[in-house]
Amino acid sequence: DTSSSVNAPVQGAAMGKIKTRQHRAGNKVVPKQRTVSGRKWRGDLTKSSSKIKSVPRKTFEEKMAEKRRVQAAKELEAEIKAKEKEVRVTAAKRREAKKKRKEEAALRSGTFQVITKTTKINKWNSKAKRQLLKMSAEQIESVLKKKYHKEL
Repeated sequence: DTSSSVNAPVQGAAMGKIKTRQHRAGNKVVPKQRTVSGRKWRGDLTKSSSKIKSVPRKTFEEKMAEKRRVQAAKELEAEIKAKEKEVRVTAAKRREAKKKRKEEAALRSGTFQVITKTTKINKWNSKAKRQLLKMSAEQIESVLKKKYHKEL
């Protein structure tokens, strides 16, 4: 009688498809088996807490060595960032100085006209108003002095 046996296969309608079953008996490890579809129906029956591996603790010296290594890496990173910032700042200063020189050269090379009647400026179109350069008397003197100083 096959139905009384625990580990006996269950007879299907077709002889080609036989499903096997095994039950847990106490602490007995049940072997991995596959169903007809090929899926494993029962894995290793170990407790999940025993699957977790404990990591050995670090000694104080190892912790300190790790801390020193991380600190050195942070210092190196800060040093590199400072150098990059210094390069950016010097490049910005260079660009600013070049822009200033270019503006001064444009002022020296251009021809100027002093407008005494400023009431007509309101009738100008907006593009002409944008091109208008407003300068104080000291600025005009310094530009003229530089312009004539270069010609001498």
